[in-house]
Amino acid sequence: MSLNVILVLISILNVLIGWYVLQKNPTKAPNRTFAWVATAGGLWVLGVFFAHNEPWAYTTFARLPFAAGSLVAFGVLVLSKVFPPRSELQWEWDIVLFGILCGFFTFVSFTPLVARSVALIPGGIQWTYGPLYHLFALYFWTCFGHGFLTLIWHYRHSVGLMKLQLRYLVLGLLIPIMLGAITNLLIPLIFGTSQFTKYGPLVGILSLTMIGHAIIRHRLMDIRVVVKKGVVYIAAFVAAGGILTGLIVSSNVLFPEDQLGMARDIVLGLVVALLFAPLKGQIQRTFDRYLYRSTYDYQRTFREATRRMATMLELRSLLPYACDVTSRTFQPEIVEIFVRDSDRGEYRLAAMRGGVDIKGPRDLPPISETAGLPALLRAERAPMLRDDLIHGVARPDTVLALDDLHRLGGEVAVPILHENELTGFLVVGPKRSGDPYFAEDLDLLSTLAGHAAIAIKNAQLYHQVVLVNEYVENILKTMESGVVAVNVEGHVTLFNPAAERLTGLDATRVRSGLVGQLPAALSAAIGATLADGQPRLHVETTLSGSTGGAAPVVYSTSPFHDSYGRLLGAVLVFSDLTHLKELEREKQRAERLASFGALASGIAHEIKNPLVAIKTFAQLLPKKFTNEDFREDFAKVAVREIGRIEGLLERLRDLSKPPEDQLQPLDLREPIEATLQLLQGQLEEARTVVHRQYPVDVCPVAGNPEKLEELFLNLFLNALQAMGPDGELTIRLDKHEEPGRAAALRLQVSDTGPGIPEALLGKVFDPFFTTKPGGSGLGLAICRAIADVHRATIRAENGPGGRGAILTLEFPVAVEVPEELKA
Repeated sequence: MSLNVILVLISILNVLIGWYVLQKNPTKAPNRTFAWVATAGGLWVLGVFFAHNEPWAYTTFARLPFAAGSLVAFGVLVLSKVFPPRSELQWEWDIVLFGILCGFFTFVSFTPLVARSVALIPGGIQWTYGPLYHLFALYFWTCFGHGFLTLIWHYRHSVGLMKLQLRYLVLGLLIPIMLGAITNLLIPLIFGTSQFTKYGPLVGILSLTMIGHAIIRHRLMDIRVVVKKGVVYIAAFVAAGGILTGLIVSSNVLFPEDQLGMARDIVLGLVVALLFAPLKGQIQRTFDRYLYRSTYDYQRTFREATRRMATMLELRSLLPYACDVTSRTFQPEIVEIFVRDSDRGEYRLAAMRGGVDIKGPRDLPPISETAGLPALLRAERAPMLRDDLIHGVARPDTVLALDDLHRLGGEVAVPILHENELTGFLVVGPKRSGDPYFAEDLDLLSTLAGHAAIAIKNAQLYHQVVLVNEYVENILKTMESGVVAVNVEGHVTLFNPAAERLTGLDATRVRSGLVGQLPAALSAAIGATLADGQPRLHVETTLSGSTGGAAPVVYSTSPFHDSYGRLLGAVLVFSDLTHLKELEREKQRAERLASFGALASGIAHEIKNPLVAIKTFAQLLPKKFTNEDFREDFAKVAVREIGRIEGLLERLRDLSKPPEDQLQPLDLREPIEATLQLLQGQLEEARTVVHRQYPVDVCPVAGNPEKLEELFLNLFLNALQAMGPDGELTIRLDKHEEPGRAAALRLQVSDTGPGIPEALLGKVFDPFFTTKPGGSGLGLAICRAIADVHRATIRAENGPGGRGAILTLEFPVAVEVPEELKA
């Protein structure tokens, strides 16, 4: 191929590449300017072609290199102003000045003022320059040098993809232009002629190679080249075929047919069969790596990473693995993962990898949630490239984010989002290869970050569950109450140490077994809750301990459901009441001792009156012994007063010693009605109206009928005596329930009497305290003693407006009568 043909091809290719860049985006100033420079470069090469082919006949066309040189120099200056990309050219003073000079020298280049004539001489051409040639050379070098230095300044202050594009732009555009200007402008200016002018345009091959490489590999001016696989396959096939054809030709030269004959054909056939497939495959892979940058398998990387991360439930293994995947895939200088600490309102460095080598975490302080980078990632919800932040619109938030990214040594930041919340972010440094991050790289990083967000959330939830479980386990271990949990099938899932101690059962044997292994009282209670879904609160029973004794316990059961209300199981909590019962007995003894003084004083007062009467008669007995009437009166008074003392002592015995009769479940209405029937005559005599307010179903209580009748007799007699004639007695029964307390049957006895003075309400149950003339003050004290035996509470209060007294008793509902209360 002759030199002239090469020059024409270079000229055509320069124009074509300029047109290709222009039509990709004709609205952008860098694309238009590059098309200008490429087209002018093609015209310069075409002018050199004309100058070396019959220049005396084509003097006008031979002057074309000077006009094209004027356009190239100004185009380089404009390109340095609009690249890195700008939307429009800013008409600054230097652009205006050199633009005027460009127009002037482009016009005069076609006149004898720059080049008068050209002549062919042996080894080259010789120009006869005009008077403006030196000014033209000064303009060219000044304009071109100004543009060249501006691009160099941009290159030194750029990073990442922009720096890479500027590198190839300088190598592919400015250096070839400089070499061409030296061979075709500087050398002829100094020596008057040059033998290298026809070779100057050949550096255009370097320009085309560099620019094409920058467009294909680094998307110069945002141009994406899409090459179909079929084209690459054909190119690989042609290359492989060319190599094999060369092999056949070489064999023909080295081994003529008449020497080897058929043996040579067989050998060549075997060589072709052995080499074609691997050679074609290698060429195919080389083209694929160059055109499609398939340095990693996207699908395989994504599949393996998501599979591994889905199985990791601890952040200390999950986050380093995410760093490792990113490092192996992109080979960056550094990878950092920051995770949100919601308690402190900041993002902390959780894992880091330095390139492909594992390094320890750097001493990076936490980043506040309001800092520039987290705030921008939270707002944009997309990966942030450092180049985009540098060359984008300067805003306060982008400036702060860029400072954070620079401090972290990152080239790209990817948000880790979960349910519209920035749970963390991934910072990836520049690639060690110097390549930029392309769209498919950002897609993979975003996809990995999305799955990492789910995995991080799962790991955090798992960590919280582990902490809660450990917390609950520690609580259960230190609890004095036994805790048993069962699932809906009745299998025991929880059995704490206190439950072991109270039941005497081994937890390892009980867990996962059926609830029937538990003591009968507990298994029946929790089984009932599983059956009807209703809780049982504060129920007392007894358990047989490991030593064979019976221990009083109180238990509560509660069901638990899922979010749809379906029963999942039940939990039973029970506590030992042995110490509490001892405290109750001690309290009762203390109360009895505390009232001993008042009791002794009351006894002395009550016995003194009968004794005074007897003493008086005894003192008169020696004088009036013979008086028959005196003796009869003395006998009557002595018997009466001694009987009074005996009655008092009997009531004191009932007060001080709790009854030991058997308690049994009964309907409280029965002793009430029996008492009212006993008082029927007195009620009619006093014209007292009795109001009964009973529910349809009355819960049974554990009690002794005789003692309860005595209790109600005292209450009703007090009411009758307080009201007088024409009173109203109201007896009301209802079931009383409060959260956190066992159910109780409440009895209220109210009258229409004058009520109890407020200052005396707290003393009405004290022994020997009475407001009635001639009263003993033991009636309500005995009522309280009987109530205590029945584990009931009793209190006195006045009715609304202070009219009438209300005596309220609350009896525990009899679910099961405690064994220690049975005869």
